[in-house]
Amino acid sequence: MNKKLADTSPEPRQLEGLAWVFDRLAAMGPAEISFRFGEQFKRAVDLVIAKGKRRISILGFSFKAGTDDLRESPQVELIERLLGKGYDIRLFDRNVQMASLTGANKDYILNAIPHISSLLVDNIETALGHAELVIIGNESEEFQDIGNRLGKEQMLLDLVRLSKVDGLGDRYDGINW
Repeated sequence: MNKKLADTSPEPRQLEGLAWVFDRLAAMGPAEISFRFGEQFKRAVDLVIAKGKRRISILGFSFKAGTDDLRESPQVELIERLLGKGYDIRLFDRNVQMASLTGANKDYILNAIPHISSLLVDNIETALGHAELVIIGNESEEFQDIGNRLGKEQMLLDLVRLSKVDGLGDRYDGINW
């Protein structure tokens, strides 16, 4: 084998790392890749700031609907950023229960948002009661009609493209599609 080529060949461990990255990217949809690695994240933060609302509820902050995996969730970074800017946040995700989280998932969220337990609420009604701005973070079926449940002054930021948002007018913004 050519010595020069042999010196640049990747080690098996490097190949495993690349395979892991490619697998993660393949598992994400194009919208999530864009959100996590680009302009969409900045746009979401900018939209929240532009709304001028301080009380925010985020519905669905796990990686995807139906799971409690928070390690790959772009919403966790959004929550961290908004908390750092002083927003009053409540979180609801039926699949995320602190008592049920274990291992790397629990370690990750406790490092990212150490006081997450104080932000979690038990039901959508409590989250909506708190919010001036509601952010939808995953495609859980129970969030699909959330537009119909908002009060007249509440605003909605949709990160997943809900299907039932007619009638919200300028109280609705959506990104990631």
